[in-house]
Amino acid sequence: MPAWAAPVLTAAGVVLLAAFVFWGARISPNRPFSWAMYSGSSKGFLWSDDGSVTVLPLHRLRIAPGGHFLTVPELRALLADGDFELPLRGLIIGSDGGWEVRYEPAEHRLRLTRLPAGAELRLLADALRPAP
Repeated sequence: MPAWAAPVLTAAGVVLLAAFVFWGARISPNRPFSWAMYSGSSKGFLWSDDGSVTVLPLHRLRIAPGGHFLTVPELRALLADGDFELPLRGLIIGSDGGWEVRYEPAEHRLRLTRLPAGAELRLLADALRPAP
């Protein structure tokens, strides 16, 4: 490879990266930038609503310890058999937007509500803030 090739390829890569970031900022100007927006990832923030403050072990949530993401279809599949006995509430925040999650085991009912674009992090912070 000629000596000039490495700097030229590096410069071209930086220009392409900058163009990609600029494009992402233009299509969603009010949304905070995150690499996860472009990776198809989705993170679940779920807690039990049974009146106690309990950290649930992964085997109770049926999530593999190596799992770093949770999508709406995966949550539906986890709850589909109807033998999940804990009420859940929380948020799923991902590259396709955010969702509020409520699951009532007595009714086997999963209720999902789309979150307003750009409000996901504020809603997560409010949900995790201890009640006065």
